[in-house]
Parts: sequence; C-alpha cells; structure tokens
Amino acid sequence: MNDNSVALQAPPPFLYRPTRRGEANRQRKGQTKTHRNHQPHFTGKPPRGMASKVVACIRHHDWRRNTDLIALRQKGYTPYSRMFDRSFQPKPLRITARSESREALSALSLVLAANCDYSPDSEYMFEVMLPVEEMARRMGVLHVYDNGRKAYDVLLNALRVLEQLDYVVVHRDRDSDSGQHKPMRVFLTERFFTSRGMTVESVRQWLHNYRQWAIAAGVAESLREKYERHQLKMARLGIDIDRHHSLKNRLKSIKRWVVSPELRAEKQRIIAEIDASLVGHEQRRASGRSSDTRYQQAWWRWTASDACTPVMRLKMESALKTEFPHLQTTDAEQYYRLLLERAGVPLP
Repeated sequence: MNDNSVALQAPPPFLYRPTRRGEANRQRKGQTKTHRNHQPHFTGKPPRGMASKVVACIRHHDWRRNTDLIALRQKGYTPYSRMFDRSFQPKPLRITARSESREALSALSLVLAANCDYSPDSEYMFEVMLPVEEMARRMGVLHVYDNGRKAYDVLLNALRVLEQLDYVVVHRDRDSDSGQHKPMRVFLTERFFTSRGMTVESVRQWLHNYRQWAIAAGVAESLREKYERHQLKMARLGIDIDRHHSLKNRLKSIKRWVVSPELRAEKQRIIAEIDASLVGHEQRRASGRSSDTRYQQAWWRWTASDACTPVMRLKMESALKTEFPHLQTTDAEQYYRLLLERAGVPLP
C-alpha cells in the first residue's frame, strides 16, 4: 500500500518544449539549412588612375600572412555592440581566419579602395564616397528579405574587423531613414596602404601624379565640386564631425602623413605666381593702356579689387581656357570680355 502511494506521488515526466530554433527548422520542412545567402566578391568596375594601383596591390594580399590580423585574432574580436562594455572579455581565436572571413575582408577592401577620394585638396583625405548600403551592393552581400528589409551583416562585421586593425576610421551616427545607429562615413588610414606593401613614398608619388593629371585634364575643378557636394549632402543629413575633435585630429594626422613635400612646394609656387601677377596687374593699371585693351584693363581692375579673390580668378580663367583653349592668344579682348560677362562685371 505504501509502495502504491509513493508511485502515485511521483513527479510527472519532463515535457518537451520546442525552442525557436526547432520551430525554424520545422518550418523548412526538410530543406537544407542555408549556410550563407551571398558570397562576397567585388562587383564594381575596374578603376583607373591611382585607385587601380591600390586595387592591384590589394588583389594579391594574403590575409593568412597578415601580422596585424594574426595579432588581433590572438587577442580576440570586440563587436561594436560590446565596444563600450568594460566587462566584456574578447575570446582568443585560432590564427588563421576562415575562408568566408577572408573573402569578406578582400571584397570590402577592394570596394573601399575603388571608391575612395584620392584628391590631396580635400579637407579630409581618403574618404569613401559611398553609403554603406551601396558598399554592400558592390560587395555582393546585400540581402533583401520578402518583407523588404535589407541586411548586410557580412559587411558590418568585416568593417568592424578593419576598424580594429586601424585600417579604417568609421564615423557612426543615427540614420534618419531607418532610425538605426550605423556607419555613415568611412576614411582609410595610412595603415590601409602600408599593410599591403605600399610605401609612403609610392603613395605620395601616386597622389602627386594624380593631382598633375587632374590639372592637365581640366577635371580638378569638377573633382573639387564633387567633394563639396558630398560635404553639403552630409550636412543636409545632419552628419557633422565638427564636434568630434578626436576624429578630426586623427583625420588631420592622416593628411599630414600623406601630403608630400612636392605638393607643399607646388602650392607655395602657385601662391608666389599669383602674388607676382597681382603686382604686374597693378603696374600695368598705373601705367595705363590704350582703348583697344579696355576689357583687359577692366578685368585687371576687378581682380585687384576686394570683390575678387585669387581663387575665384583662377577658377574662372581655367574654366574659360578649358572651353576656349586658344581664345586668349587669337583674340585677347574677346577673352577678357567673356570673363567680365561671366563675372557679372559691367562692361566699360
């Protein structure tokens, strides 16, 4: 009797409660689990100029021999979500990264190098002129779900690894469209180039050649306008880095590292030429000219006044010379008349 009472009072057997993972597996109805939705690969067009040289160096880079990546994996990754968590302890990993990780790092590096601003005249150098979503699309890892949600975790993880390697500087801010805190501006550092076997002298020479080509081809002004439009777009979106002083100091140190002495000497030479031309204009105006050079005299008077700066004068003259290369030598008065009309100065 006692045995039966003990048996009746035994606890009920454990009831299986399916987890969310089990439910997800059951919804697939026997289908194999997807390892990854996309394979990272560079889908952009082959760049030209300095970008082509950087891309060529990156294509032959072996991440298995990257000492910076080996040291980081021995220490362990720190995701951005735990970046400000002091209690988080990174977990050491094996030295060699998986092939999927190496593919993502290579594809992202190619996208960053192919779409970077290499103009030495920019305020902050080596900025990637693409939004994060477009980077993911050119990496081939942008995944769109049935409900329209877009995901690119492969890019975000690879970008975080490059940030911990000090190969990129990432400025994160709140996206007004999605309401998420995500990378908004990405800048390449000097270690991005030196880690791939590029020396400081070679990078400086490439930048010098790039600037000389832009001036000779007449596209320096268009590149400057493109950079200004990008700055205005960032300001319109509310992405401002003026209050981030440590970030600005880091970006200025990158520019100091890369701007060569030849570029600084060329800048001083151009300033000296502008000063000499202004002195010559004043002397010619004081001596006086005949009536057949009245447009030229009016142009010199306006450029010497406070209403015109040397930068404005050079911009207008270079634009007109690009449009009419031989007009100054064939018909000088017509050349100066067009300058006065474009400047909005009343004709004498």
